[in-house]
Amino acid sequence: MQEQLLHFIWQRKLFNHTALQTTEGQPVEILHPGFANQDQGPDFLQSRIRIGDHIWAGHVEIHVSSSSWYVHTHDTDPHYNNVILHVVWEEDQPVISLEGVRIPCIELHSRVEKDLLLRYNHLMENSGWIPCEDELVNVPDIIKTSWLDRLMSERLEYKTGYIRQVLERCGNDYEQAFFVMLARHMGAPANSDAMENLALKIPLQILRKHGDRIDQMESILFGVAGMSGKENGTGYPLKLKREFDFLKRKYGLSVIPALQWKFLRMRPAHFPTIRIAQLAVIISQTTHFISLLTKEAGSKEWIKLFSVKPDNEYWNDHYHFKSASPPCEKRLGKETAISIVINLVIPFMFFYGKEQGLPKLTEKAISMLGELPAEKNSIISSWKKHGWSSDDAGQTQALLHLKKYYCDARRCLDCAIGLQVMK
Repeated sequence: MQEQLLHFIWQRKLFNHTALQTTEGQPVEILHPGFANQDQGPDFLQSRIRIGDHIWAGHVEIHVSSSSWYVHTHDTDPHYNNVILHVVWEEDQPVISLEGVRIPCIELHSRVEKDLLLRYNHLMENSGWIPCEDELVNVPDIIKTSWLDRLMSERLEYKTGYIRQVLERCGNDYEQAFFVMLARHMGAPANSDAMENLALKIPLQILRKHGDRIDQMESILFGVAGMSGKENGTGYPLKLKREFDFLKRKYGLSVIPALQWKFLRMRPAHFPTIRIAQLAVIISQTTHFISLLTKEAGSKEWIKLFSVKPDNEYWNDHYHFKSASPPCEKRLGKETAISIVINLVIPFMFFYGKEQGLPKLTEKAISMLGELPAEKNSIISSWKKHGWSSDDAGQTQALLHLKKYYCDARRCLDCAIGLQVMK
C-alpha cells in the first residue's frame, strides 16, 4: 500500500462505508472528506466528520501505518493540533495529540476492494511505454479531449515558471528576457545553455543601437561568444574581430568560454555560428518584441519573422569560420520557426498577458496553439502508435506534458486517463 493511493481512496470515498467506526468502536459518518492540502500541515483541510453524536470540523491526516505520525514528528507540530480524524491502512499504534487526547482513527485495510488495488498495482508496475497502454483504447474520447485541453493550459503555466526566472535575471526587463529566451530556443537542443549565456551577457539595447549594421551586430555576438579569435585572420572574420575589439572596450563587454559551443554530431545548418548569424538578422528586423506580442501579429507573422537567413554573403559558403563549404542558403527552416513560436512566443504571450492583467492576450496564446500544425517527434509518433493522434500543436504540447509529467512520473491518480482506468 502507498500513501498516495490512500489519499485517492479517501478523497473519492472508494471504500465500504457500512458500519464505519473508529478503532475504539465509535460510529463514523463522513459528511465531507475535506480539501487536499498542497502545503505544510495535514493532508486534508476543512473536513466534516460525525463521530458518535458529535459533528467535528477540522483536518484529516492519512498514513499507511498510524505510527508514521510519530516518525514524521507530527506529535510536536502545532499544525496538527486540529486533526479530527486519523485515516490509516492499519493502526499499529494509538496516536496521542499534544493535549494528551487520543485522536480518533479508522482503518481501511478491510474496506477496499481487491480489484482496485490490483488495477493500481498494474499501473505502477507496468513496464510499457505508458502505464495504461493496455487500457487506453477503452477510454472515451470525450475524456481524452477534455484532459488534453486542461493539460495544454497546464503546460503553458509550467513554462511560465522558467520565463519568470529569466525575467528576474534580466532585471524584470521583458524585452531582454524575450531576447534571452529567443537565443535559447534558437540553440536547441545542444547549444541552448550556451546561447542563453551569450544573450545574458549582451544588453539588447546595445545590439539595437547597431541595428542598421549587421556586421557590427555579428561582431558583438561572435565576439562575446568567444568565436572571434586569432585563427580568424583574413576577410570577413578579421573585420568582425577588429570591430569587436573596439566595441568590447566601448561597452565593457565580456567574453564567455568558447569551449561551451557544440558542433559535433549535428547537422551543419544547426551550427551555433549559423544560428547566431540568423539571430542578428531577427533583431535587426524588430524594434520591440513585446509590442509584437500585444498587437495583432499572429502565428504567420511570427513564422515569417523567424524564417531568416544570414545577411552577409560570407555565410553563403561558410558554416563556421574555419573553412569554406559548397554554396548553400542558410535560411532558418519553417519547422524550426514554428517550434520557436510554439515554445517561446506563445508561452511568453501567455505569461505577459497574465502578468499585465490582459486576459485577451492569454486567450490569444491558447488559440494560436490551435492554429499551428501538430508537432512531429518520437513521442508524438509513439502516442499515435498507441491510438492517440493529434490535430494541432495544442494537442501535441499537451501530450508531451502528459508523457513527461504524468506517465513517466507514474502520476496515474492525478491523471484523468488513470482515474478512468482505476474506475
